[in-house]
Amino acid sequence: MRLEALTVENIEQIDAATRRLLAEVGVCFESKKGLDILADAGAVVDFDKRRARIPEELLDKALRAATNHFRLWNRSGTNEMDLQDGCIRGHNVGGCVRNFDLQQGQARDATKGDLQQLTTLIDGLDNIHICRPVVYPREFPAKLRDVYTAASMLQYTEKPYGVSAYSVENLSYILRIAGAAAGGLDNLRARPFLWGSVCPDSPLSYSASTTDILIKYAEFGLPVAISPCPVCGGTSPVTLAGTLVQQNAEFLAGFVLVQVIRPGIAVKYTTRPIPMDGRTATAAFGAVELGMMSAAIVQLAKRYRVCSDVYGLGTSSKVPDEQTAFEKALNGLLVALAGADLVAAAGLLEDALTSSAEQLVIDNEILGMIFRAVRGIEVSAETLAMEAIERVGPRGNFLTDVHTRAHMRKEYYYPQLSYRAGLAKWQSSGYKTILDAATARASAILSTHQPAKLDAKVVEEIDSILEEASRSLS
Repeated sequence: MRLEALTVENIEQIDAATRRLLAEVGVCFESKKGLDILADAGAVVDFDKRRARIPEELLDKALRAATNHFRLWNRSGTNEMDLQDGCIRGHNVGGCVRNFDLQQGQARDATKGDLQQLTTLIDGLDNIHICRPVVYPREFPAKLRDVYTAASMLQYTEKPYGVSAYSVENLSYILRIAGAAAGGLDNLRARPFLWGSVCPDSPLSYSASTTDILIKYAEFGLPVAISPCPVCGGTSPVTLAGTLVQQNAEFLAGFVLVQVIRPGIAVKYTTRPIPMDGRTATAAFGAVELGMMSAAIVQLAKRYRVCSDVYGLGTSSKVPDEQTAFEKALNGLLVALAGADLVAAAGLLEDALTSSAEQLVIDNEILGMIFRAVRGIEVSAETLAMEAIERVGPRGNFLTDVHTRAHMRKEYYYPQLSYRAGLAKWQSSGYKTILDAATARASAILSTHQPAKLDAKVVEEIDSILEEASRSLS
């Protein structure tokens, strides 16, 4: 099943407008090193204004280098996944500063314990395949929260992990920590379980720090995610089409830079264009226009043969409630039917400021249903079931038929939270809402699931690196 937000003509129009924008207006790179690299590659650079104009020839050369693969391994290097293999996958929200406390009924500052529990949940949920820094605990040193968060998460999940570094110096420590977990930096390069993310400053600008971090990723050979986050009507045009053009130019400018440094490097199209509610001037992560633009971005990513990672599970709701459910389900299905490689933001609440253990579990179920919908209806001689219909005949039933036993499990998705038994059993079970079921499921996972542990010597090495980082950078 497929949905197209843009026609072929629309895609051509956006691509043409993007090319004109890159060639005539250009993008600011505050890093001289970045400008030098682009100038040497053929960009028209105004060093005084720190602006690089990227001609079509340079863009097309970079696009030809795209490999149509985004390969990651698990932390132990035993399992590989290619995010562009045609399978749809999910991942959690990243970068939240608060955690929803169900007992208090509200969000509060995230703690180290929250980070460990949420990461353990992510490791144990089958529809969340890769992970991001789910929360940044205030207990960690402010300048090193990215480093401490990475060090903690890598000890509580085997799943591939996307890092967002605060600085090149911080990134060096994160790479050392990941190298310790991988058994050396060469092993990390050969079988990366880490990828690096950067976020340009909309409109059309890369800060010096962001550019230098992006360069460092490419020089090291790490897969890269480029994540413009324009707000429609604020940091990008108010029209959806205008925002799509601008964010496309912001993505492609970074794409060109890393392809110049390391042709063929894996790049993920990870933009998050957020509609602005004109009544409140807030960024609305649950708006249906977010799903529409994200579905369009999936089509652009396919045109450029890069991995698509788009928001589908966003919401503006502050608690796990009915608003959360319909915003996530609608937008998640939109981007999945568009053919997204990754559906992002499991666990998100409050416009990406808050994460929630219960919402992670619910979103895992939403993802499972979405994945089943995308799989579509199989039509074959076996599934048409003519022999079974003839065998059962008029006025029979299929409950005990061999065909039912053969197909019942694989034909349907069976949720673990959604209640489908009768009223009397529901009343006697003690569950009142989906939130009750999610709470019980989260507790069960946390009490039984044990993420693969790092060797004690590796943990000691990571602690030593953290101590060094604290002395050097705090």
